[in-house]
Amino acid sequence: MHAGKIRRAGVPFYLGHTVKKAYGVNGVERVEIAQVDAKFNPIAGTEMTLEADTVCLAVGLNPMTELVWMAGCQFDFIPAFGGHVPLHDSNMETTVEGIYVAGDVTGVEEASSAMEEGNLAGVAAAEALGYLSQTEAASRKAEIQLRLDTLRCGPFGERRKICKDQQIANMAALHAGKFCGRSIEL
Repeated sequence: MHAGKIRRAGVPFYLGHTVKKAYGVNGVERVEIAQVDAKFNPIAGTEMTLEADTVCLAVGLNPMTELVWMAGCQFDFIPAFGGHVPLHDSNMETTVEGIYVAGDVTGVEEASSAMEEGNLAGVAAAEALGYLSQTEAASRKAEIQLRLDTLRCGPFGERRKICKDQQIANMAALHAGKFCGRSIEL
């Protein structure tokens, strides 16, 4: 949730890596890390040693998708987003009309992305219910999408944006009768 603050302070992130060794006398002084594959096994030849005084580990998140499954929404398997996630369109509406999703259930990201997706889903739902005009909704959705695109930049965010764009494309393919449940891996 506070990754943006840490990033702005100039602290590098090594996502998709594992700590192989930590070195130090009275505390951490340096670490050896390596990239991991899709099964979280270290990839030989990717090791590097870094000076460090702190090690932060993320153990991953498992979104709670049960309600969306029970509602009959269709899912896609996207490892980069934490596994099975509901198909949704650019308005965050699922394959079941009137059911909108946002946050970790659509793919594990930062809290700021989850909040913006919630804003987007709320605007789309308000438009669908007639509380916002199409013009007002389009303007608000464009602003929100711009903020989401900004959050999804850089090495970590760009990968998420590619997966999110493919997730939305899969929803469009489903509506066109051309989706076959492909998984998305990056």
